[in-house]
Amino acid sequence: MYLRRLIVNLLVIVGFLVIPLTSFSQYFGQNKVNYEQFDFEIYETPHFQIYNYLGPNDAIQRLGRQSEYWYDRHYAIFRDTVTRNPLIVYNNHPDFQQTTVIGGQIGVGTGGVTEALRKRAVIPFMISNRETDHVLGHEMVHVFQYNMVKSNDTLGLQSLQNIPLWMIEGMAEYLSIGPVDNKTAMWMRDAIIHDDVPSIKQMTRKPNEYFPYRYGHAFWSFVTGIWGDAMIEPVLQTTAKYGLGRAVDSLFGLTTDSLSSLWQKSVKNTYDPHINKDTIQPVGRTMFTPENSGELNLSPVLGPNGKYMTFISNKNVISIDIMMANTEKKKVIKQLTSAVRQGDIDSYNYIESAGSFSPDGDQYAMSTVAKGRNRLLIANIEGDDVDVTDEIELKGIEAFDNPEWSPDGNKILLTGLVDGKSDLYIYNVDTEKIRQLTDDPYSDLQATWSPDGKEIAFISERGPDTDLETPTYGKYRLTTMDVETGEIELLPVFPQSDNLSPQYSPDGESVYFLSHADGYRNLYEYEFETGDVYRLSDFVTGISGITDLAPAYSVASETGEIAYTLYGEDRYSVYMAEPEEFNRVKVDKNLADNSASVLPPGRGRVLNIVGNNLERYPSTPDTSFNRESYKPKFQLDYIGSTGVGVGSSQFGTYASGGVTALWSDVLKEHQLITNLQVQGEIYDIGGYVQYMNQESRLNWGGSVSHIPYRYSYYAFNPRDSLETDDGKIPVSNFIIRQTRIFHDQVSLFGRYPLSKKLRFEAGASLSRYSYMIQEINNYYYGNLMIDRNKDRLKQQEPDPFYVGNAYMAYVGDNTNFGITGPLDGYRFRFQAGKMYASYDIYTTQADYRNYYYQNPFSFGIRALHYARYGPDANELYPLYVGDHYYVRGYSYNSYNTQSQSYNPNYLNLNSMVGSKMGVINAEVRLPFSGPERLTFIQSKYFFTTLVGFVDGGFATEDYSNLAFSWEPTPDENTPIFSTGLALRINLFGYAVLEPYAAIPFQRDDKDITFGLFIRGGGW
Repeated sequence: MYLRRLIVNLLVIVGFLVIPLTSFSQYFGQNKVNYEQFDFEIYETPHFQIYNYLGPNDAIQRLGRQSEYWYDRHYAIFRDTVTRNPLIVYNNHPDFQQTTVIGGQIGVGTGGVTEALRKRAVIPFMISNRETDHVLGHEMVHVFQYNMVKSNDTLGLQSLQNIPLWMIEGMAEYLSIGPVDNKTAMWMRDAIIHDDVPSIKQMTRKPNEYFPYRYGHAFWSFVTGIWGDAMIEPVLQTTAKYGLGRAVDSLFGLTTDSLSSLWQKSVKNTYDPHINKDTIQPVGRTMFTPENSGELNLSPVLGPNGKYMTFISNKNVISIDIMMANTEKKKVIKQLTSAVRQGDIDSYNYIESAGSFSPDGDQYAMSTVAKGRNRLLIANIEGDDVDVTDEIELKGIEAFDNPEWSPDGNKILLTGLVDGKSDLYIYNVDTEKIRQLTDDPYSDLQATWSPDGKEIAFISERGPDTDLETPTYGKYRLTTMDVETGEIELLPVFPQSDNLSPQYSPDGESVYFLSHADGYRNLYEYEFETGDVYRLSDFVTGISGITDLAPAYSVASETGEIAYTLYGEDRYSVYMAEPEEFNRVKVDKNLADNSASVLPPGRGRVLNIVGNNLERYPSTPDTSFNRESYKPKFQLDYIGSTGVGVGSSQFGTYASGGVTALWSDVLKEHQLITNLQVQGEIYDIGGYVQYMNQESRLNWGGSVSHIPYRYSYYAFNPRDSLETDDGKIPVSNFIIRQTRIFHDQVSLFGRYPLSKKLRFEAGASLSRYSYMIQEINNYYYGNLMIDRNKDRLKQQEPDPFYVGNAYMAYVGDNTNFGITGPLDGYRFRFQAGKMYASYDIYTTQADYRNYYYQNPFSFGIRALHYARYGPDANELYPLYVGDHYYVRGYSYNSYNTQSQSYNPNYLNLNSMVGSKMGVINAEVRLPFSGPERLTFIQSKYFFTTLVGFVDGGFATEDYSNLAFSWEPTPDENTPIFSTGLALRINLFGYAVLEPYAAIPFQRDDKDITFGLFIRGGGW
């Protein structure tokens, strides 16, 4: 009985019975919800298996041809064969965010992901054909990169650690875009202006400061422009083997410092001719910059009269929000996303979508994501608060962006993505009906109303440079449509350049738009009557958002004022100007000068394989493509060893080691983990099998395990005797007694997410504990071992016993994290459990936490109650409320337990233990060292938070024995309290170290105590 209780108590100490089965799902944590169950099938091309659920669809056929084009292009560089590689395609980004292939949350800014174990490329259809093609080409580079390290006998996935992130992502950008790109060139010009072209060492060590995609893209263009595209594969492979330094030395005959100097000089020489030496001079007045807002200030949207503006900003440091500001006072007056976060909204697209004011300026429409679909959210913004008046699910349109309110206030224009193609739709607010304006394979997007509501302007791939059969997608062209007749017209302006974000002038006689026809990203105006084009801005960087399609300016429909986002000094700032403040210069409407968009080393490149191949579209007949249904089957993802060892001694031969294997189907809807562990003899072989099913919203699984635990103690009998053929002889006996505890368990577990923030959990397990006790006698005659025997002492082995556990929990989490823990939001866990079989115990648990962020401070409150009830409630190891995690200043090791027992004035330790416990904590937190805008002291590596705390709590076996008294009493349990200071130190993301000093109010032996412990993270 004692041994049984000891085993169970030990398990309680490590939390196995306190919070059972939560390894399947985190104690807290937000949810990845499978809102829909997709019916996948396989569309097979010569080199890829395209998993999709669109059915017979032209978009999938075009994607199949595109995948083969990208294969040919990348094969020319890697000279490596990829066959039957899985490509998982989702209908839109909200569906993509539900993928089971990639664990963890997928943000709105993630265009695609390639999983390393089986080279699974996972992408959604993007809002335009060109964007989808780019993401496909980018992820295909990663497929070839992973294939290279996995197929090489001297490499492995661990070799990727030798390759800097800018090399990996920059290569994917270069091979999918080529050596001419307006976006990357804009970043490089800005770096020249501010004398901040990074060295190789800086790019490697500071990926957060020097964006790997842009700087890596420019660097690969420089290397290939000097040494040729044939250097890509050997540089990548040698870096994977030996690191970047040795690769540069062996392949270029240079040091990395020398190569850095050449790179920096090449960037300077490439862009100096395109840069005015003066600093960037914005037009109009400054609105929001890092000095009065966040580092990101994007997508300005002006109200009709220009008095109010919404824009996207990280002004709140820990989150990206839609702010509403008074333009006259340049002051943020409300935060639109505060109302969004309170409901069932999971996210909103702050990358390539903006909202719209109603014509009277009292309402605001925006696109959000809820329950796996885009929803049209309409909020009342009149007054001091933001009230969500409607959340509209547009039937038949699962994904859409850029809602635009009509001048009469009755309709909302938007771009919808359905079955892989984007078209224009109108939603009638009064009748709730949807009208589809375009229905063709072309991408139609960024639509806007004319002032009279009779016409719309948008951008499209329509034009002679687009061939849907190839498919080849041309430039974005300015396009207009008569709303009543549906007649479409391509405007004859800059046919060789991308034209973006059309906005009508208040009189409707012209349309503004962005273009890089001159190699920069500037604002232009096209007059309908004359056909003349005027350049309004002349910036050496550009008016731009984070991506090419991100909204970057807005026109007030009544006043004509223009708000825009200007990129400069590696940041985005918002400015506002009157139309007449721009320098209006007439330009040729066939202007096409991309010289400022050419990446280093400029025009004098050696033979350009990548650039030439991007224009190639080899013929791949549809007859080579096959379609079949998807049937999940397990395949090995990964197998790894925990080490193998064999030893031999006079006491016998022992082996140790283990192996773990991970299995899954292609979509990872079914996952299997197997483990085998050997430690010693055959009795010590253990392992487990765990299965998880994620094919529906209800995620469930089960496990079976057999785990042996062994411990020994030793004895020596110098006066033993041994029976031999010649009789008994005196011997010394070295005795080893081995006790094995076998833990066999079967468990079931499941969770059902209600949303990204809320879920239900449940689980049950049954464990059997059995024993084996062996005695090993080692007989010595002098120093010579003459015999050895092993006996099993069955009569001393306790009877096997069973312990069962079951629980149900309701969990919520909408927190935003800082550097050592949550800074804002709430968390809660309400749980009930039952122990059965050998124990009869009921458990309840309530854990609620709330956090409030007021820059620079954060305030946290936690209330926790855990209790055991039932006949055996006091049989388990007692709960100790003085633990660091509950009430600091009372840890058991801080007491002198010997003097404690003789001094009745000291707090009695027994009054702080029991089967029931309650805790309350309050903290004020100051992010102390870390990222510049979040913390008091800037540091790139040392992340800390200074904490002031007040703790309180109680423990008892019987509530009737609980006395709420400030002074401890000898015969009753009383609450304990403390206050103090702590410093939380982030140990590089693995854990949080917390040294503290506490004043324990109920202790008479010490005025202040010091402690140190490790958290999994701040509460």
